Amino acid sequence: MASVMPPPARNAMAEAQQILCPNCHKPNLRRANFCQHCGQDIVLNNPGPRYYITRVIKEGGQGAVYETLGDDGKVYAVKEMLDRFTDPKEEAEAIERFNEEAQLLKRLNHPRIPRIYASFKDEERQYLAMDFVRGKDMEDIIRERGALPEAEVLAWADQLCDVLNYLHNHRPEPIIFRDMKPSNVMIEPDGGVKLIDFGIAKVFQRAQRGTQIGTPGYAPPEQYQGLAAPTSDIYALAATLHHMLTGRDPRDEPPFSFPPVYGLRPSVSRRTSDAIGKALQMKPEDRYQSVAEFRAALRPLPAPQPQVRRAPPTQAL
Repeated sequence: MASVMPPPARNAMAEAQQILCPNCHKPNLRRANFCQHCGQDIVLNNPGPRYYITRVIKEGGQGAVYETLGDDGKVYAVKEMLDRFTDPKEEAEAIERFNEEAQLLKRLNHPRIPRIYASFKDEERQYLAMDFVRGKDMEDIIRERGALPEAEVLAWADQLCDVLNYLHNHRPEPIIFRDMKPSNVMIEPDGGVKLIDFGIAKVFQRAQRGTQIGTPGYAPPEQYQGLAAPTSDIYALAATLHHMLTGRDPRDEPPFSFPPVYGLRPSVSRRTSDAIGKALQMKPEDRYQSVAEFRAALRPLPAPQPQVRRAPPTQAL
């Protein structure tokens, strides 16, 4: 998903030699209206531009993301909620979360968050159309490169702190992301960050218990009790940075166990390691209480300025 300027309409239309069926994902001719394999309507109909799937970007248990071409000639990412539920209650809850994500994203305006253009239903399937983000997600980058250089991680961390600070100070209501992890961090070709997948983000209501939801390894203890707060996002960001700096995947380790970064990678500064360690404290009150505090602790100290030796004043004779 996301925001690089799409090619002109004429070129984009010419490049799309084939389109994929929304149902079976098999290729069809660009001019087709129905799938030659399963007979499904091949066009994603929407009150605005209609969309044609050109590539499956990612597919998981509950959702899929497609690269699509709109009939306005622009490239979009379209997210589908995969309805594989057997329990009607679970299905209703999933549809409600999907629609809440659409409404939430419509209220947000930040350069690190993909814009949403449409939410719609087609052939009994739920879709969101949003910016197409070119790049790789952080999980793939770690898988390819292993532990990442400190300076590079801190540059990305600063951008992530910026977007979390925007969410936590959003008006009229603060928003808790609740799912910070490497696979939800997209890195664009120019090094810019995009935060994706707001499927479980929620408006923060102090002292109100919510859904027990999150990603094991990255979510803090209180989130499993339904008590997510801004400090919960700080913990999850620290867990993500720990993974980036060490290559150690917290999902493969005992719950809530994070050895100091400098113990695993002595090349990482003690300052960075200590900042991440504080943000990973089990008790929310022992962590940084705002993203701004964590951001300041992560930013490298400015280099000392060289002392200029002044010549003693001359005395008049």
